[in-house]
Amino acid sequence: MKEEIASPLSFLRHAHGREVTVRLKNGVEVIGRLTVYDEMMNLVLTSARERDPESKQIIRNVGTLFIRGNNVLLVTLEE
Repeated sequence: MKEEIASPLSFLRHAHGREVTVRLKNGVEVIGRLTVYDEMMNLVLTSARERDPESKQIIRNVGTLFIRGNNVLLVTLEE
């Protein structure tokens, strides 16, 4: 049985307008609504909040946040 492997851009297309968690290469974790993305994985999140990756507690509210694609380690959908 062959698994279908989705591309990162198809995942972002699916996540557009939804709440996502973005883990950055420096270990910072941000949650927010994905409003804009491009082929370079640049992201714009609205209602963004920084949270502690271990305790999952909100550290601070950021508001609208631009994240440069080369800083993104992973993006997941919030449940």
